Amino acid sequence: MKKTVIAFLLLSLAAGLGAAGRKFSVMAGAGVLLPIDADFKELYGSALFCPELKLSYEIMPRFCVWLAGSSASATGVLPELGDEIKASQTFLSLGAGWETKRWGRLQADVGAAFLMAHSREKAMGSSPSKSAPGFDARAGLRVFVSESVFVGLNVGFAGAWTTVDAGETDKDIVIGGMRIGGALGFRF
Repeated sequence: MKKTVIAFLLLSLAAGLGAAGRKFSVMAGAGVLLPIDADFKELYGSALFCPELKLSYEIMPRFCVWLAGSSASATGVLPELGDEIKASQTFLSLGAGWETKRWGRLQADVGAAFLMAHSREKAMGSSPSKSAPGFDARAGLRVFVSESVFVGLNVGFAGAWTTVDAGETDKDIVIGGMRIGGALGFRF
């Protein structure tokens, strides 16, 4: 329910900003998150499905600000006990980007953002979670199928470094990793 309300509010904001005469883009996509944390990869795998919603608003020609949200979930098994474990990582990015002029139907873009990452694990009856700031850097290529509709490919890195309580000592972890994905977008 919370995600539906957030999506509705962001789309309402998009409609209002688009009416202001600036270019506004909405992109929905999916990709693969390649976690960088070795322990996380060992328990949950080296590739996770990661859907994303991204909104961008042109503040001046070819420069934009953007907001993106994505998440990834996985299940695994504790090696010693055989118990099922679950994990999720959620990312919210607020940043700025630059896009090239169009070369026919093609356009490239790059961006960097402040990232707030959240990780939660469910194992053996407990659900520890941790949030941490980080950064999100990405580059992409778009192909416009019409004046206002495009498909895109992108690659990037989103990561936040933090520590978690591991019993007797604290353990350093990295939330996030490399992301490769595609998207369908609309420009207003």
